[in-house]
Amino acid sequence: MVRAMKRTTTMTVLDNIKASVPIDIALAHYGITLKVSGNRLTGVCPIHHGSNKRAFVVSADRRAWYCFGDCRRGGSVLDLVMTLENCSLSEAGDRLADRYGVKP
Repeated sequence: MVRAMKRTTTMTVLDNIKASVPIDIALAHYGITLKVSGNRLTGVCPIHHGSNKRAFVVSADRRAWYCFGDCRRGGSVLDLVMTLENCSLSEAGDRLADRYGVKP
């Protein structure tokens, strides 16, 4: 039996999703807003929900996020969705592609 491959299994497609979906836009989907702080966005970490309003940092130009609080985690928009939705890389890619109309 041949299994169908999901459309987001190739690195090229995943790279396209990372380049096409800004992290702050993805965060807005979850109702998370951040404040501008210089050339970065900061706020309470949506993962561990701490009280430090500057623990979670998004660098829009690098398309990366990091929690300087309890999580000590970071990554791309794909890593964020995998963490928030407790899903695989392929599932996160599919969800972002569907949600924001990213074509393979």
